Amino acid sequence: MTPVDYSEAAITMRLRQVSQLRRLCLSLAKARPLPEKAGAAPSPPPKPPR
Repeated sequence: MTPVDYSEAAITMRLRQVSQLRRLCLSLAKARPLPEKAGAAPSPPPKPPR
């Protein structure tokens, strides 16, 4: 197992990254898909999870 850096700077960096990921996830949850462009081929439907 690799050692974990518990220094104040390392913890602060990890907290900032988690905060950024949280904001990204919340933004993606609110986002809507882009409308289809006129004349463009429709995109295939997403595959169901296994």
